Amino acid sequence: MNQRENGRQRGRAAAQAALQQNLHNVMQREFEMNLALFPSLGAGHDMAKGVLTYDQNALSCAPEIAKFPETKGLTERALGEREGFIESSGFTLVHAAYYYSWVSYIWKHINAHHVARYDLASAPQQCTNVFFPEGKDGVTVSDNRDDLVFPWYHHVPKYRHWPTPEDYRPGWKQGGASSRILLDEEPACPFPYQATEFIPEECGDDIRVLVQWMDERRDFWDAGNQIWIDRHMNAVAVEKANVRAAYRFPEKSGAVCVTAGSYLDPKLNSFKRSRLIEAARRRGETEAESIDIKFSDDCDLRHARLWELTNTEAARPEGATLWGAFEIVSDTAVPFPARICLAGEKTTPSEPNSNWTLSQSASVVTGPSRRCLYRSVQDLKNPRSIIHETPKLVLGEGVQMQPQWQQEISAGKCALAPS
Repeated sequence: MNQRENGRQRGRAAAQAALQQNLHNVMQREFEMNLALFPSLGAGHDMAKGVLTYDQNALSCAPEIAKFPETKGLTERALGEREGFIESSGFTLVHAAYYYSWVSYIWKHINAHHVARYDLASAPQQCTNVFFPEGKDGVTVSDNRDDLVFPWYHHVPKYRHWPTPEDYRPGWKQGGASSRILLDEEPACPFPYQATEFIPEECGDDIRVLVQWMDERRDFWDAGNQIWIDRHMNAVAVEKANVRAAYRFPEKSGAVCVTAGSYLDPKLNSFKRSRLIEAARRRGETEAESIDIKFSDDCDLRHARLWELTNTEAARPEGATLWGAFEIVSDTAVPFPARICLAGEKTTPSEPNSNWTLSQSASVVTGPSRRCLYRSVQDLKNPRSIIHETPKLVLGEGVQMQPQWQQEISAGKCALAPS
């Protein structure tokens, strides 16, 4: 099958999924939300025309085959995807452009030229991930998902790391959190190619080979903080802007962590601050008046504390425990903004919305003791701190209840989740 037809088949499948998600309504809502987030675009800005033009320009900017041989034929595939997407779905070129290029259009193009006004629209999220390859009972991970309490939420996810079958091997990407830069750089080539789709097999055997391969393709994967691992459970924490990246290797027992809104790498942190200062200048603010600078500084405090807690847990002689991993994402031992767990906090009183930790989980994902602890905010109309909710225990497939776990349930420390 040639790449054009391959693309058409992919596009048809994508269109069916998009129809189920009511893509047209989602697209219109995103247009409205981002006009509010980027008011300097002007009320008359045509989002549909903008994303369509961006998508067409991106398709005409193919990467160098000699430098990126895996991209051979991808222009034909991308064109086929858009043809298949439109073919019998009722979607237009604008819908196809939105589906395939919206995220890049907003964050790699619009965000590079216009100041995102989070102070007018919404508070950024502050999610967290932690990875312990040498846990007491096996590979152990923990996770926070923080968000606004949106009116369209009907329920909060129970947990993100399901207890797994015995033969499960954790995937190369072990969590991520948003961490974009206001007025970030725009990549020289906007071609719609995600490098993560073509990672060579050998990268799975050596985390540093993976880092080198991905770093050479920095323009072609998204901004954000992530945790990557290889097949030997060697890990790295990745801090990524649009075209800049930094890599932080473990300090204690192979453990790494990430949280949102912060780069601890000195060069990346300095670049981010320079862009925040420029954003403040465009708004007529001093550095002291900038909510965005204050928010970034707050996130750096949180990020530094997260590494401190992670390294302390990793240094346990017996290895990181499930409850220890859970307590990291439940941390309220210090005042906001440094603590990990949020309960309606705002960077400044003038912010229109507050941020809540909506779900927390910790899981042992390998070995015979696979299990998960999770809890979530229960009342989205009148939320209270998640720490008041009793954690639920879920056992992995085929895992039998152990006396110690039953004792924790009997003591009220957790409750067995309904099957």
